[in-house]
Amino acid sequence: MLTPEERSALEEEDKYWFEELFYRDVESWFSSDIACCDNCYDDFLEEWPHAYAADDAAFQRSGIDLRFFYSGSRLHEIYTEEQFFKFLRLLECPRCGEELKYNIWPYNLPFDVVKGFERYQVEISELSQNTPFLILKHKFAQEIHGAIKNLSEISQPTTLSENLYRARVSSTIDKIEASSFDFPPNNVVSEGRYNHAGIPTLYLGSTPETCFHEMREIACYIAEIKINKSIKILDLVNPYDAHEKHHDLLNTLVYSALMSARQDNSGWYRPKYVFSRFISDCAKSAGFDAIKYPSTRGGSENYNLVILNQNFSLKNTSTLVRIFSYE
Repeated sequence: MLTPEERSALEEEDKYWFEELFYRDVESWFSSDIACCDNCYDDFLEEWPHAYAADDAAFQRSGIDLRFFYSGSRLHEIYTEEQFFKFLRLLECPRCGEELKYNIWPYNLPFDVVKGFERYQVEISELSQNTPFLILKHKFAQEIHGAIKNLSEISQPTTLSENLYRARVSSTIDKIEASSFDFPPNNVVSEGRYNHAGIPTLYLGSTPETCFHEMREIACYIAEIKINKSIKILDLVNPYDAHEKHHDLLNTLVYSALMSARQDNSGWYRPKYVFSRFISDCAKSAGFDAIKYPSTRGGSENYNLVILNQNFSLKNTSTLVRIFSYE
């Protein structure tokens, strides 16, 4: 970092307002602010993990080498490349405050982040790890609970036109039949992203590939399923289209680590599932039958549907199209 004296001397040497010209060209190219630099790239994705794959990987595609940026910008008409990197030291990353050196990611999240969310996220993460049953005492959790209740009141059941897929690890299936893919017995249900231990749900994927990746790429059998009954869904994949009234709130949650952080620990300790299970409880109590949410493993266009309402068992509401192996 520059000392105050070095910064002052460099500013005196700059005759053309480098900072203003730099950000003018960033705005011209990307119509976005700088989300992060090399120094804070990992930190940004830790806070907003869904941004990595969302919107056809818009965040990934926004990254640009500063040398390439210089060559394609109007700055090269005023500064030599040596001067560009010399005066670049006057600029700081708006996220971490470090000097910009190699790459930048001009990117804006495609929604208005809930005011105060960064603080709420820290507070709720602490509750999730220490006293998870007290999450609803937090004012932001109460706001979410109220919003989901409101959405249920104004949402209608919908008929799904596309088939969905349900996977089971091959080694765990005794009989390859429809009942093996329905709601499991309570005594074998472990904690998942949207269910508590002992409370069965049905996790379905939009494609066989989605299921395979969600199963950690273990050999499995997959059932293709057609849901015949209209079902009320809390849509976390396209909140703006499905739930416009609260889309900023829902998008803030979905993009954040509260909802979309990967949980790699296969043991009993799964703190990254606590808040998504809270959302599941809110949705279930409000009258939603299922939650549609982005896959954290299957790519930008893939999604999962978790059925919460056991009245929507495969036996009662669906047609089994086929069962096939996948590995």
